[in-house]
Amino acid sequence: MRKLVVCKCLIACYLFSYTILSAQDVSQLAPVLPAQIVELQPVALTDSPIPSGSDTNTVPEETPLPSGPQAPGNQNVNQNPNRPALPATTYVFPTDRELGAYWVRNVLGPKAFIGATITASWTTWVHLVPDEWGHRRGWGKRFGVAFLDNSMNETARVALSVAMNQDPMYYRCDCTGTWARTKHAIKLSFMSRNTSGAYVFAPPKIVAPFVGPLVTRNTIYPSRFDSSNAAASGAYYLAGTVGWNLVREFIYIWR
Repeated sequence: MRKLVVCKCLIACYLFSYTILSAQDVSQLAPVLPAQIVELQPVALTDSPIPSGSDTNTVPEETPLPSGPQAPGNQNVNQNPNRPALPATTYVFPTDRELGAYWVRNVLGPKAFIGATITASWTTWVHLVPDEWGHRRGWGKRFGVAFLDNSMNETARVALSVAMNQDPMYYRCDCTGTWARTKHAIKLSFMSRNTSGAYVFAPPKIVAPFVGPLVTRNTIYPSRFDSSNAAASGAYYLAGTVGWNLVREFIYIWR
């Protein structure tokens, strides 16, 4: 009986002491928890993937889409006056070999034979010059003189153009319209391109048509012909250059 009372007393003391110890632990831990919560709360809010109520109600701003090529804001992009304009074509000054081939074509090519044939036929069957040579036999002489005139004219034109760094070749106009292209053909009878591709006044094209007639009228033609006749023939050759430029502009390109 005593043993049972002693055991109950021991159990009661144990429970009473455990209650006191638990109360002390709770009183010691109670003031610590709020401080820990306060310190950890900003971290939890910062790292939390769930947005707060104020964040969920905020509508994100829309990023403006880039305007298309037809937007009014882009109309001046390609019209910037400070942007250099691209050239329509790239011009390259001909090499010495190309100029040599050009000279051969104009001296011995179809153009030379066609021009001599037209000149000899005109001065034989339309306007007989010189009349001392007659008709049938004179046609061959006139053909030979016209061919020789063309050879000396082309040689002088190409040689002087090379000496002045000018391009004697013909280039069709980039423009449109009959009148604009006609003016271009007339312009190239007294203008040439320089090394940069710009059109400049070309003295060789003005002087060259008179070189051949000055030689032939004072040597091959009868003695009554002189330099005054050569000047008239040179003017005809210059007018023929304009006509030939019109052919090259509208019909067939032959530089």
